[in-house]
Amino acid sequence: MNFDNLSQAVESVQQLRNFFKSIRIWCQQPEKLIYESRDEDTSEILSVDALAFQNATLSISRDTLKVNLAVTIDGRPCVIELIQRSTKEENATSMRSIQELIITDPLTNLYNRRFIDEQLPRELNRAFQNGEPVSFLYADIDLFKKINDRHGHVAGDCVLRDVASIFQNQIRRKDGWAARYGGDEFLLCLPEISQKAAVQMADRIRNAIAQKDFQGKSKTIRVTCSFGVQTLYQADDVNTLTQIIGLLDRKLYKAKATGRNRVIV
Repeated sequence: MNFDNLSQAVESVQQLRNFFKSIRIWCQQPEKLIYESRDEDTSEILSVDALAFQNATLSISRDTLKVNLAVTIDGRPCVIELIQRSTKEENATSMRSIQELIITDPLTNLYNRRFIDEQLPRELNRAFQNGEPVSFLYADIDLFKKINDRHGHVAGDCVLRDVASIFQNQIRRKDGWAARYGGDEFLLCLPEISQKAAVQMADRIRNAIAQKDFQGKSKTIRVTCSFGVQTLYQADDVNTLTQIIGLLDRKLYKAKATGRNRVIV
C-alpha cells in the first residue's frame, strides 16, 4: 500500500481508532517516535515525502491484539504500531479491519496492487479448473495529466474517486472486482465472463464516465476513459500478472493512439 505522505497514512490508520486506543509510528534509524494518537484525536506529525506498506506482522494473545506494519518513510525504516487490549471477539473484528485496510487503496476505496498480486492467481486457477475463461478490463483516464495541470491535484483526486465509484456501481459483486493498478490506471477482473460480455461491460462503463459531469473547483470537467479488453482461457498459457498487463497494455495503447474514449479487444 502506497501513500503520498504521512498525513494520508495517518488518515487511513485513524479508521481503526474504534478498535485501537494506541497508534504510534516509530522511526527506527535513529529510533524516534514521529506520530502518536491521542484520545482527543489530535496528534503531532512530522512532514515526510512518502509512506509505503511493505508487510504486516499481526499477533493475538488472550486479551491483546498487536499489529506492526513495517514501512519506509522518506527512505528510512519505520514501524506503525497498533495495540488494543480487548476480548477475543473484538480482536477478531480488529483483525478483519486491518486486513481490509491493507488491501484497499485509500484514495479510491478500490482494491490496491497488493490485492491484485494476491487475488489474481487465485481467480485464474479457479476459473481454469472449471474450464471457464477470465476476462480483464484495463482502463486509463484520458489526458489525466492535463486535468491535474488545468484544475489542480485536488480536482484530479476527485476525478479518480468518482471514476472508481462508477466502476463499483457498474460491476456487481458476483461479476468480479475492480482495483487501482497505479496512478490513473485501473484493472478489472471478471471471472467466468466471456469476451462479448466483457466488451459490453467496458462500453457501459466508458459511456457512464463520458456522460458524467465531474465537478472541478470552479467548473465542470468532462472526462473519458480508454479500455483494453483481454479474455483468457487455460489453453492460452498466460498465468502471471506481468503477462496479462503486457497484453492489456498493447490494447490500451492502441485505444489511445486511435482517438481515445474507446474499447479495444
